Amino acid sequence: MPTHALSNDANIVNENPPSAQCGNIQGFRLACFEFQLCLSEGTELPVYKGAVFHGALGQALARIGTNFRDYFYNPSPPAHWSDAQQAPPRPYILIPPLDDKTRYAAGDTLNLGIILYGSAIDYFLMVFAALEHLGEFMGLGKQRGRFQIDRIQQLTTQGAKLLYQNRQWLGQAQALHADQFFTEISQSLTHLRLNHSTRLRLKAGNELLRTAPPFSLLLNRLLGRINALATLYGSGIVITPEEKQHLLTLAGTVQIEHSTLHWHDWQRHSQRTHSTMPFGGLLGETVYRGELAPFIPWLALGQWTGVGGKTSFGLGLYKIMRLLEDTTPCDLNVKTLSHTLGMSIN
Repeated sequence: MPTHALSNDANIVNENPPSAQCGNIQGFRLACFEFQLCLSEGTELPVYKGAVFHGALGQALARIGTNFRDYFYNPSPPAHWSDAQQAPPRPYILIPPLDDKTRYAAGDTLNLGIILYGSAIDYFLMVFAALEHLGEFMGLGKQRGRFQIDRIQQLTTQGAKLLYQNRQWLGQAQALHADQFFTEISQSLTHLRLNHSTRLRLKAGNELLRTAPPFSLLLNRLLGRINALATLYGSGIVITPEEKQHLLTLAGTVQIEHSTLHWHDWQRHSQRTHSTMPFGGLLGETVYRGELAPFIPWLALGQWTGVGGKTSFGLGLYKIMRLLEDTTPCDLNVKTLSHTLGMSIN
């Protein structure tokens, strides 16, 4: 089906969100989609497929128009951007298949997750068109295996909603508002386990951490990323400096009880620059101990934004785990990104 024939049913509409609780959090929108791709030709992909999808999607967007590629891949900092040394975050992250499979035959399927932020949601059809063009004319991997888009689901805090199947649009996507992650936590929560599903790249003193990050550092980077995304692609910061400082002061009392985080090296070869780039990071789990209830909404939202460096490649993803030795602390009222996706992060 030609892209220009897409039905208006594919347009993004907004859910009616609850009232905001912190900063301008109601103005920060996001939307998560799962594309099921069916290969019509065999190909070979690396173990970590995020770099392949990242490069291929950028090339496909450039075929449609360099303005679209630059919007997603080279965003320009606004005049009020506060950190001239820090590149602005890109308005999306990719969630590639995380299995170890490298050889694919015709008929095999791949599930690719894409999360769009703020104004980028309005360009969802451009992402669809780029993936459609990539599958039909460019292909993936060493053998340039072609594919078609079999199905698209939108993934929400309430589960999956089918949008597209058999070349037909079946429903409208609905943008989530960040304040949907904020609900009153009525019980104390003293232990929390974070599973870092893809490599975590956090810096302290311009050096990448090789051990588990202190909770206050992790939270500081997460809040900074959420605010940056909301500033560039939403309606302004979602947490004020005063609110952020209050949370960071509380976070300073949280301790690391146990961690299995370890450094996992990885290098990416860039076809554009013909160079090798280091992409190593931390994998594993960390158990934090302290009064954690105030941080749950932000950590829940962070499952949909990632944290640290190279998030657009799918790095920095984590999921919140409950500890069996804890009494049931609270109903988080949101499903983790991994459980909602039900595909690649489990």
